[in-house]
Amino acid sequence: MVDHSGWYPPGQVCYPPELPTYLKNVHDPQPIVGVPSDDEVVGIHTVIQAATRASNIPGMHDPVLFMKLTDHLFSVQMLVYRNKYTSLMFPTDVTYTPPALPAHVPVNLEPISCAPSDEEVTKVQDAIRTYHKYSKIPSMFEPLVSAELSQHLFDIQMARYMNRAAQRQPNQLPQETTQPRNPTGATTDTGNTNASNNAGTGDDVMESHPVQITAVYDILERSNQLVERANQLSERSNQLIERSNQIAERTNQLIDRPDQPAKQSNQPTDQPSTNSLAERFNELLGRLKQYLERSNQLAEGFKTPADQIGDTLKTINKVLVGIQHAVVRSYKGNPVYSLTSLINEKGDYPTETSWMWYPRSGEGQMNAVLCNQRDQWHISDTEVAYYLRFYGLEGDFFEDPEKTRLSRNNNVAARNKLGQYFTSALAW
Repeated sequence: MVDHSGWYPPGQVCYPPELPTYLKNVHDPQPIVGVPSDDEVVGIHTVIQAATRASNIPGMHDPVLFMKLTDHLFSVQMLVYRNKYTSLMFPTDVTYTPPALPAHVPVNLEPISCAPSDEEVTKVQDAIRTYHKYSKIPSMFEPLVSAELSQHLFDIQMARYMNRAAQRQPNQLPQETTQPRNPTGATTDTGNTNASNNAGTGDDVMESHPVQITAVYDILERSNQLVERANQLSERSNQLIERSNQIAERTNQLIDRPDQPAKQSNQPTDQPSTNSLAERFNELLGRLKQYLERSNQLAEGFKTPADQIGDTLKTINKVLVGIQHAVVRSYKGNPVYSLTSLINEKGDYPTETSWMWYPRSGEGQMNAVLCNQRDQWHISDTEVAYYLRFYGLEGDFFEDPEKTRLSRNNNVAARNKLGQYFTSALAW
């Protein structure tokens, strides 16, 4: 499954959720450092399958645990995807090769180039469902093949999403989502954990959580060019600094020359005069000044590409956040639990969640559409301010620079802004 190594930062750690004892007895996943191995990915799938079977037992279904497990699987599959493809800067000729299926699976999967079609995505989802029918027959079911099928579906849905995001124009993106919409082009199989984990990560993001991004392919290619240019500028700047040091050293030598021992004074015809030394010294100082000015110009030119790289990385991060929200949205469980699983652009989960479970009178009312139903909560100004800061929602809502206190004149607008954000992330 892992075809490349070394691109993803080796120190990156992906932590699994805390598991109950009955799931640890099935498999006890450990933190994953760097690129996940085949055994680590298969182990996560094994735990999710066991949790799915246990959820059919009355009293054993834990929606929060199930949500955390699917989030963990998404993070791991993203590590595998980035290690395999992101280092290539999404070239248009990438081919997504499916795993080899055993003879008893009546589905023929072929390599997919560029953005997959609806038929190609549906065919992979059908293959996953068909193969999982054999999961109770050990001799006909290989966990590694199942994990590779799930990763293949994840890869082509990422390719599909990136292609559509690149084609969408900014003026076609809705400013806000006010009504729930049904996603198109995605298949969700509630009886199949592998399929449901991937379902919705492509089209749902485009339909329910629009991301302000255009021409993603061009941006990533430009990012690579900017990095190369920045390295060239840095190397040139170092050369100029080294040359400046050499000139300064030569200048010091010329200054020290008049103080040489008097034994050389009997050879005036072989030594430059004091005036010549002064002229040479001034010449070297002028050249040193030119080199320093050129070095400053290169340093200033280096700053602009670095800023552009930062903007590109922020854009990519917004895409990944949108995909994570789509995974949360694809789970058709308790919508209130879904609110606790929406990460921000730093990858953090919200901690202020008491208002979701304990309605309080007298607090300001907030409306939002979760799944396919409209809900209402009474949430305090302090909690609204926390969520606006947490998700980086812009607006003239605060009366202090630290953004801890809502303005009395704009507290209703602030609640509407937060409700619209939750709606755009979770409505379907």
